[in-house]
Amino acid sequence: MDEFKERQRAMWAAGDYATLSDYIRHVGEHLVETAGVEAGDRVLDVACGTGNAAIPAARAGGEVTGLDITPALLEGGRVKAAEAGVDVEWVEGDAESLPFADESFDRVFSTFGHMFAPRHRQTAEEMTRVCGEGGLIGICCWTPEGVTGGLFGAMASYMPPPPDFAQPPLLWGTEEHVRAMFDGASGFRFERRAATIEWESAEGFADFFMPRFGPFVTARQVLGERFADLRSDVLEVWERWNESEDSFVLPQEYLVSIVSY
Repeated sequence: MDEFKERQRAMWAAGDYATLSDYIRHVGEHLVETAGVEAGDRVLDVACGTGNAAIPAARAGGEVTGLDITPALLEGGRVKAAEAGVDVEWVEGDAESLPFADESFDRVFSTFGHMFAPRHRQTAEEMTRVCGEGGLIGICCWTPEGVTGGLFGAMASYMPPPPDFAQPPLLWGTEEHVRAMFDGASGFRFERRAATIEWESAEGFADFFMPRFGPFVTARQVLGERFADLRSDVLEVWERWNESEDSFVLPQEYLVSIVSY
């Protein structure tokens, strides 16, 4: 387990996620607005990356903590929070073992982060444990039937399989799985949205995205010359979903889940 998480930490530290996260910044902003963060709310952003939910939550007046397993991402969050003029406490830690007391937070968020923790039930139990009575858990996760499902499928055919204890991240993009993981909740709200990328071409976006996205940086290191085949397969997936005939418009579907306690 420790070896697996060390590999995850190294993978997400590779590339330049701080730059890429700007292109899905609106996801965190929408989640914070939907969950209704108010001044004084205690907010935790789990697997926060560079703070796409933490920073708008702080801007809304929340007392915010961002937690991530990767120090390099936390440093990127510190820079972005300083630029935004907001205060966030940044904590290195594991989504499966949150270093906080029971019922420490009024809002517990994650945007495309906690889904990569390998043991889903343990992660859900930890998020529930630190969420106070009357609080909300809000998560955004890519859907398996969307373009990201195709992307993950293409990558899986080239990379070594994950260990047996690691559940597929995209399960979190289904309502059934969210209900099962938070089966003690008092209520659920779901919404499907898209984080749309617009670029001059799929090739141009690949040139920008692949050297900056940690999993692709790691794949290039592992595959060597075979990385060109993976790139070709990913481009095929992207072109299949492209909504424009003369440019690149890629709708990346995700599921917003609001869980009430």
